[in-house]
Amino acid sequence: MAYIAQVSIRNSGHMENAIGYIAREEKAMKLNDMKKYLSERLNHVGQVNTASGERATFINCSDKDTYKDFEIMRKAFNQDKGVIAHHYYQSFQKDDNVTPEQAHQIGVELAKKMFPNFQVAIATHIDREHIHNHIIVNSCNIVTGQKWYSNKRTLSDIRKESDRLCLANGFGVITKNNKYQGLDRTTYQLGLKGKSWKINLVHDLDVAVERCKSKEDFISFLRGKDYSVRYTDSHITITKNGEKKGIRVDTLARQFGDKYKKASLEKNMGYYTASLQATIRPKQEKVVFHSSGKSYWEHYEQHLFKERHYLPSKPNNVVRDYEAERLVSYAERQLMYSRNIFEFIIKALVLLSLKAQRRKKNVYPVRYKRVQQLPVKPYITYGNISYRELRETSGDTYTIKVSMEKLLHLVNQPILYSAKINRDNNSVTLTIKEKDKSFLAELLKLKGMSKQLSEQSERMNNRIIYKELLDTAAQSGTKVQYLIINEEQKKILQDNFIHCAFFDKEDRINVAFLPDKAQLIKKLIYPKQEKKVTETPQQKNNRIYAQLKKNAALNGEKLRFKAKITKQQLEALSKTDVTFAYFVNNDDKSLYNIAYDKSNESKVKDTLAALNNQKLS
Repeated sequence: MAYIAQVSIRNSGHMENAIGYIAREEKAMKLNDMKKYLSERLNHVGQVNTASGERATFINCSDKDTYKDFEIMRKAFNQDKGVIAHHYYQSFQKDDNVTPEQAHQIGVELAKKMFPNFQVAIATHIDREHIHNHIIVNSCNIVTGQKWYSNKRTLSDIRKESDRLCLANGFGVITKNNKYQGLDRTTYQLGLKGKSWKINLVHDLDVAVERCKSKEDFISFLRGKDYSVRYTDSHITITKNGEKKGIRVDTLARQFGDKYKKASLEKNMGYYTASLQATIRPKQEKVVFHSSGKSYWEHYEQHLFKERHYLPSKPNNVVRDYEAERLVSYAERQLMYSRNIFEFIIKALVLLSLKAQRRKKNVYPVRYKRVQQLPVKPYITYGNISYRELRETSGDTYTIKVSMEKLLHLVNQPILYSAKINRDNNSVTLTIKEKDKSFLAELLKLKGMSKQLSEQSERMNNRIIYKELLDTAAQSGTKVQYLIINEEQKKILQDNFIHCAFFDKEDRINVAFLPDKAQLIKKLIYPKQEKKVTETPQQKNNRIYAQLKKNAALNGEKLRFKAKITKQQLEALSKTDVTFAYFVNNDDKSLYNIAYDKSNESKVKDTLAALNNQKLS
């Protein structure tokens, strides 16, 4: 799993120091053969102007005087004010056992996906217990001149893409568990001194459960203990007289256990009724609005469709849409090569329809079209963005096949698309971002066929991925491997973003993948029958430490600590019934510090003394 954080850089001195810091010899891994390693594994990302320095990988900039390259680009677009760069940190958990090469590969792939047309420097640091990437992004886009917008939305998109890459490479992701929260520092410190009213409330609730048998008894008991109580059908809110804020018992339960929830308290006191709980309004699912920030793709769309990219209308109020003109011109040429009278009549009707729709169009300003003609003779390419740019940027693509006349419905619409017209049968292969599929169905008047279109898109995307797999295998001198799986196993692979293609084979599914993914795929779809580990050693250690802190605060006793324990001593303690948490010593990474409660102090001393005596003898 990888954690992502971001820091803004606002002056050139900070920028120069940051570039120098990430490439420090004592911190960053050496990239001897990294360029070959990356080129073998990132073919599906596409070709990007990448340079590998001795300690970092650079995208769209040189490995010499990188910060000056950044500055020249910003000044060229007059964007050298405010935030001039963004420094992202991508930290991997120790439990994932990620290698420096894998970490660097994920960092480079993340940069290529999330920061297209930006200058980026990526370095992997191995000086800490956990491997982590430093990604520095110049704020100015080298094509549009627009700045990178760093907000909650873009940071969320980067974290999602990082999770996708981690899953695709066999690593875990960070999952939020809101059911239980650790004890906050203030409550812990006050609890040790016996001054935390929350700790005292927990003790009072334990007594209340034993003595009270009704709601009235419960409220009366707490008021006698100098609390104010607000009791509703949904919540119990308790405030210590003299305190500014109260606390709900359900919130208290997140730190001290489920037995302090409203329902649990009522059950233990004997007056819980299901009918009362049934009247509680069900919790509505929270709707998240991203009003405060847009994704990079939305900013890019806004840039392409804004007014300065529009051409003026002609005096006769007929819109001069160059894409529509090319469609009409193509239909006229096809008409000349008709093989029989029936084909001539059909093509003539299509041509008349195109011309009629062009004349009937409302007067709109026409946005600038970026049309690239591929050097493939059987096809003609149209669209307002290149197919490669759609595929290589973050976000899934959506590809369907439609008839040629449907293409005209997309002209002058705020949607980025790439279309490939087959000269032989006049069919159009249309590619957009998946987020726009509902809008596309509405434009093409195919809203009732969303399920069929999604199935068609999946089949076409699988063919594209399969071709990519064959090309990559041919370049690396390997062969594509195949496996027969079921629908449930297919969903597992899709949920883990494994780069593979699926094809239906009777009642089963055939999956194609590269040899380097074989072990990961088999591990995912053929899990061992033994009990699955629900938490990593590090997560278990963190949980134990949180529990020790909570118990210490409740009992008013400080935790005991012992520093510089050897690995052998740590193993000896783990064989006893002592509950302890351990941490790596900051001064000597080969030694450990341990934390335990007062009741186990004598056991710890005896265990360590016995081990020392054993060594002496």
